[in-house]
Amino acid sequence: MATSCAHCMKHRSVLKRCSRCKQASYCGKACQNAAWKEHKKTCKTLQDVRELVRVAKRASDWRGVLKWGGRMDELVEGMSDDTGRDGVLSTFMKAHMELDSTDGVLMIELRRFDLLGKMERFRDQGRALCHIAHCHHSLGRPQEAERCFQRARDIGAAHGFFSVECKACEGLGYLAMREGRHQEGVDLLHNALAGPCPRLPWSLNSYRQPLNPEPSTPRQLLR
Repeated sequence: MATSCAHCMKHRSVLKRCSRCKQASYCGKACQNAAWKEHKKTCKTLQDVRELVRVAKRASDWRGVLKWGGRMDELVEGMSDDTGRDGVLSTFMKAHMELDSTDGVLMIELRRFDLLGKMERFRDQGRALCHIAHCHHSLGRPQEAERCFQRARDIGAAHGFFSVECKACEGLGYLAMREGRHQEGVDLLHNALAGPCPRLPWSLNSYRQPLNPEPSTPRQLLR
């Protein structure tokens, strides 16, 4: 998937990431050096946050990640590369999930939804919508939850992501059952069970897998 250099903004199929923060991506050494004056303002903070995430095991550790929450916008804006922006948001989202912060997850996933669409990462966009739907349900907004699950189902169907369709069908099925639409709920749950989709219990504790960028092995730049 092509993305843009954090300095010259040219689209490339392969970019090289900063070996320190692992977020900003560049065409090569020349662009990295040219961007360093601005990038160094956020590079060290990104390293610190990444290290906190790497070693985090307890709630107190994740609270340590969120102490940087006030700089989240600054860190996001410091990444002119969309993959870097998503990496920053995903880091903070995982901390919110681990601490069962529904409002925090909702805030970040709403931002990631538009970004993932721009990056044409439709599978992750559908998964983000399912997270958003769950947050709306937890906050007592079942109609918003149903709309999000339905949209996630449409995205899965449009782009051939059967697992996203199944996850969305399961969410829609549970909502229908809770509202007394039993036959509709049963049909939806049968559709969900038709594919390789994990169960979707109504608890934020169940969401332990972050929405990370697609796996990649870019060449790293050494300083």
